[in-house]
Amino acid sequence: MHTIIGLMSSPSWNVRPLDDSAAPGGLVRLEPNLPSLVIPDLHGRRDFFYRALTLPLYQGRNFLDLLAEKRGNVVCVGDAFHGEAPVRERWKAAYDEFLTGFRKRRAMNHEMADNLRLLQMIFSVMQEYPENFFFLKGNHENIDNELGRGNYPFRKFVNEGEMVKVWTRLFLGDNCLALLKQYENLLPLAAEGDGFLVTHAEPQRGFSRMEIINAYSDDDVLYGLTWTDNGEAQPGSVANTLDSFFPERTGSICFGGHRPVKGFFALRNEDRYVQINHPVAQLVAIVRRGEDFSPDEQIVRLDTDNTVRRG
Repeated sequence: MHTIIGLMSSPSWNVRPLDDSAAPGGLVRLEPNLPSLVIPDLHGRRDFFYRALTLPLYQGRNFLDLLAEKRGNVVCVGDAFHGEAPVRERWKAAYDEFLTGFRKRRAMNHEMADNLRLLQMIFSVMQEYPENFFFLKGNHENIDNELGRGNYPFRKFVNEGEMVKVWTRLFLGDNCLALLKQYENLLPLAAEGDGFLVTHAEPQRGFSRMEIINAYSDDDVLYGLTWTDNGEAQPGSVANTLDSFFPERTGSICFGGHRPVKGFFALRNEDRYVQINHPVAQLVAIVRRGEDFSPDEQIVRLDTDNTVRRG
């Protein structure tokens, strides 16, 4: 983890413009003229992450090979931790364990094993391909379950945020908790590609490039890129954000996840925000070099038999 933190905090990491404090800012710039893969919320799904990188999704090639050759970009929209609907019953069992101070912790151990093994996979790819692979901060990147700095404590089925914090402190120690928190607070908030942005959540209002670069000094920006609920964004927020980045380009779009969608995708905010996130289905977006984006063709489902299906 020290290696990843050192990599992310280094001002020499030239893909991240520096903020006003001369630290790497909240924006990453993707290598231009390359195909890009957008992976939505993972929530402990190691099989999803592996499948997204290893299935042949672009011209018969997989993105892990493209990363190795510096011929492709991969952006994860965030949310590594906290299993969702498929493990709802495990959360209920883990909550009973939590109430006993984790004297027994089989269910919670399984949850944390999924989370930490996924994180290990993310770190491995990030360290190997730091100029082409990026993981954005989502609302679940809050290991300390804090309130403030754009973060809110998380609970959905039970009290997941506090349970993860307590388990981490008890069984990995305060130092590990602090390192995970430091890592989370170094994650970018947005990725800029050729005529597209990637954010965790729909931009709550119009954000400028400099606001996103300086996101970690403004709670409003942090919240507005990680917590926006469906229907909460201001009208025109996505268009205004995109116009700040691509003032002379028509057809620019923003990708994200955060809230679940029905089917393969949802188009929001004048169809400028492409939302891909499903708690069960494994959906990704493939942004082809030099082509206008077609959701019906370029958002695909990765099935457990390793087939790739379009809507």
